[in-house]
Amino acid sequence: MSRVFDAQFITEMNANITNNVVPILESTNEPLGNLESIDRSLYTVVTLTMAVAYTTAVSTVTEAMAGAGQCFQELHDAVEGCVTDMEEADKSCATAFSGNGN
Repeated sequence: MSRVFDAQFITEMNANITNNVVPILESTNEPLGNLESIDRSLYTVVTLTMAVAYTTAVSTVTEAMAGAGQCFQELHDAVEGCVTDMEEADKSCATAFSGNGN
């Protein structure tokens, strides 16, 4: 079984995650911020239980979106590190077996 490391494919995949996934997560910042401002007024309009449930839900989703964004950033950094390490390993092997590293 032959394995081929395609650094360009992995780098493009990583860029696609950064360019397509992260903006979706970031797009939730404004609506969630608006929802957080509503929760304070709820305490005078609805029952305490409903207000607490709403506040908890908004807080949970806000933390989840922030956490997901952080995870994707860490994934991006880790993938970039792997690409660099694999390219260096390929060069080392090429140098060891062919003597020139090209």
